[in-house]
Amino acid sequence: MKKNFPVYDYEIDLIALLKILWDNKIKIILITIISFLIGLGYSYKLPNNYLHSLNVSKSDSSKFIKLNYLIKLIKSNQPNQPNQPNQLVFSNKIIIDRFINELKDYEEFLFNLKDTKKFKEILKNLSIEDQEKVLFKHVKLLEIVKAKKKEDIYILNLNWQDSDESKKIIQDTLNLVMNNVIKSIFEQLEQTLEFEKKMISQNDRKKLDYLSEQSSIAKELDISDNQVDNANLYQSNLSLNINSNDITDTAYYLRGYRAIDREIELIQNRDYQNLKFIEQEINEFKNSDIKFVDYNAYLIETKSLKNTKLILIISIILGLIIGVFYVLISNAFKP
Repeated sequence: MKKNFPVYDYEIDLIALLKILWDNKIKIILITIISFLIGLGYSYKLPNNYLHSLNVSKSDSSKFIKLNYLIKLIKSNQPNQPNQPNQLVFSNKIIIDRFINELKDYEEFLFNLKDTKKFKEILKNLSIEDQEKVLFKHVKLLEIVKAKKKEDIYILNLNWQDSDESKKIIQDTLNLVMNNVIKSIFEQLEQTLEFEKKMISQNDRKKLDYLSEQSSIAKELDISDNQVDNANLYQSNLSLNINSNDITDTAYYLRGYRAIDREIELIQNRDYQNLKFIEQEINEFKNSDIKFVDYNAYLIETKSLKNTKLILIISIILGLIIGVFYVLISNAFKP
């Protein structure tokens, strides 16, 4: 038996639909062009924002060898001093961590940001307190990200309109941070050296006090020359050496006041050439070209955040959709 399927009036006739669209293709094209032009104008009106990226990594510089050599020189003056501060050690990892921590306080970045044309205009009529508030609202313009799967490599991202100006901001900020880190390192070296000087001076004062006492005893006993060979040292169990850290000798006067007074004179006239040499080494190193962190401002990568191509593609697609709907709706209302 032959079955008859009902035909509904509301079923879509694709051929007829395509014919309608084809007959009105000019309208669709015109609407698409208008949408494209609107998208082009919108894209033109958008400000040019760029993302500027630069890698900052630890350095393999030989400067660390020189730095730790200076620390050893300083510490060599008092190797057995129990009250010394903890041994300073600098490595490329320690320095890169210090560098990033200094960068993350954003002081150097905001200092350079304030000097730009844009922020000069924004801040010119504000009080110092209000200027600080406005500046700190923009710290997120600079993003510091640790690179994935790469140890001790950081990526700096700056969102800024002017490409040339952004490169200057990044370079000046990094240079200022590096200068501050270097300054803090040399302050540590100089403070440690100053501590060593004070310890040496203290030990010399102890020696002089002790020697003065022993000289007085020797003069009182009229021991002008060395009497050590005549003393029964094995029975008396006396020590004739001065321990710079713990002076407890009781028979040093047996050397005679002539030798002791000469020793006092030598200590008083010391010029501490070793300390002067260390100071000279520190100053020479300070005046050398130092770069403890690896970055190159010429390698900044710039990426436009305004995706004009995407805006135009969306405008064309939207124009086609609007054009098709316009043609279909207008055709449906025809008598």
